[in-house]
Amino acid sequence: MGIAIMRLDGPLKGQVYIEREDLAEAMIATGQAEQATFGTTSVSAPPSPETPESSKSIGAMTRKELEAEVERRGITIDSGSGKDGKILKRDLVDALS
Repeated sequence: MGIAIMRLDGPLKGQVYIEREDLAEAMIATGQAEQATFGTTSVSAPPSPETPESSKSIGAMTRKELEAEVERRGITIDSGSGKDGKILKRDLVDALS
């Protein structure tokens, strides 16, 4: 399962996202994040899918890493959700999920 956290530092400061339970707890303990709540309800979700060779989640990959993974897996994306069918990063993530 995952824990919704809000980052308190770094380039993701202020962003709320789901992180693996062990990583989220470590970030909360070291003051890098706080548990995000939505009203009076805490949100829990499964962690992002991981690639076989890496523990880096698909959602945390750069566009270049996503393109390489799509190519490695032999996935073809005919058209994306961007303007004029441009393939966006979220299209790459969706294809790998």
